[in-house]
Formats: sequence, structure tokens, C-alpha cells
Amino acid sequence: MNIANYLKQKQAIIETALNDCLPPASTRPALLHEAMRYSVLNGGKRIRPILCMAAAEPFRVPSQTVISAAIAVELFHCSTLVHDDLPCMDDDDLRRGMPTCHIKFGEANAVLAGDALMIHAFQMLAETGQSRLSLELAKAAGSLGVIAGQVEDLAAEGRAPNASLIDFIHMNKTAVLIRAAVRMGAIAGGAKEDELENLSSFGEKTGMVFQIIDDILDETSSDEVLGKPTGSDLELHKMTYPAVHGMKAAHAEVKKLTREAIAALDMLRRETSALRAIAEYLMDREF
Repeated sequence: MNIANYLKQKQAIIETALNDCLPPASTRPALLHEAMRYSVLNGGKRIRPILCMAAAEPFRVPSQTVISAAIAVELFHCSTLVHDDLPCMDDDDLRRGMPTCHIKFGEANAVLAGDALMIHAFQMLAETGQSRLSLELAKAAGSLGVIAGQVEDLAAEGRAPNASLIDFIHMNKTAVLIRAAVRMGAIAGGAKEDELENLSSFGEKTGMVFQIIDDILDETSSDEVLGKPTGSDLELHKMTYPAVHGMKAAHAEVKKLTREAIAALDMLRRETSALRAIAEYLMDREF
């Protein structure tokens, strides 16, 4: 399949759905809703919602069956980016090639916009009537998931390289949400438990690949290509996969995990060409 065309088509669907699900910028309080829309509708790869939609495709359900789950994942992800960029966290002033939310709207409004996006994500899931989707996102998002990874990531700054710690950070900060996106798509599609397990393995390994590539690109790419500051991991003395294992080992791990992710799809015995193509794309991405 032509992965570039596939991603472009899905991105168009997702952009429309994101625009439609958010309150208009003129809705009071206008500043808050402007900040929310600014933080969501400013581009982005939309990999998480695309994976969510692709994970439902093997089960031949209409796209509207899974779009709310896909959009909820992206809203939550955007909320974490707003918070990650804050001065008290990673202190970044550029996101997707544009000033970060707190630079444009102020720190307090950025905190509140991130909070509002997170709540809006769960509201969308509640409106589907499928409590299992809400549970999946909550488990991935909370103190045993994304937030745990962020706390450990901050605590690891300046510490000596530690293989088990970097695995914990990458698993929780990034991989669990990507795994949840895949699981939510499969659940919306009506996957059986054994099918869900195979897709969970795919999502988890793909999520680890995504973060390792992020680590690599922070050292090897440019601000213009990535749309955000590069070299910040080194500047902040972040614990990254290359810092722990070296760049050669990082590339080797990406290839190994991608093979394992695709092997998990082989166990599914359904049409999974889109998921395979996405995994290969993520392995080789340059931004």
C-alpha cells in the first residue's frame, strides 16, 4: 500500500473531526477555547488516532464506529504536550513549528487549556456509551501510565545511564498510550481477547520504537525538520536510549522491535496491511 496516501487520507478525516469536536474559539471563555484549538489544530502527525483507526480496520467496522475513540486519544495526547512544554517541565518554546501554548497564552492559561483538553477527551468517550474505552485511556494516562513516565523522566535528568529506568520511562511516557490507541480501535471494532492481546503487543512495541526514534532524531535532526527544538535532551541531561545504549544499539533495537511488532500481527490472521505499513514507516521516519 501507499503509506503516504493512507496517512494523508486519515489525517484529513482526523483534522475535520478534531475541528468539529472542540468548542468554537468565540465560545466564552474565548481565551481558553482559543488556546485549546491552537494546541490541537496546529498540525502534527496524528499517529495515535491513525493507529486507533487502523486497528479497527481488520474487523471491517464503519469508520464512525471508532472516530470518537481516535479523537479522544489525540486530545489527551495534545494535553500532555501542552503540559510537557511548560517551564516547570521541559521548558520548550516551539511545538510543531509554532510557539508553544504557554508562550502564546501564558502559563496559567496553558495549564487550564491542557486540563480542559484532557477532560474533553474523557467526555467524548463517555458519550460513546462504551465504558471500556474510557477505562483503557484512563489506565494508560494515569499514575501507572503516562504520568508515571513523565515523573520518572523528570527525576532522571542528570542521573547516570540506567537501562531499566530508560525502559520504564519509554514504556510509560510513550508506549502505553500508543498501545491504548491500538487497543481502543480494536475494542471498538469488536476484537476477541486473543486478537486484542496480539494487537496490544503490536502497539506496545510500536510505541517503544516511536520513542527511541524520537530520542535519535533529537540528536541527529534539526529544529526546522522536527518543528521543535532539537538537542534539548542533551541540554537538559535527559536519559535517552542513545545515552544509555549508544546510537548503534538504538538503531538495532528499533529494527528488532519492529520485527516483533509485525510478528504479533502475523498471529492475528486478519488483513493488517495498514498496521504493518505504519510500523515500517515509524521505523524509518525522519520527523
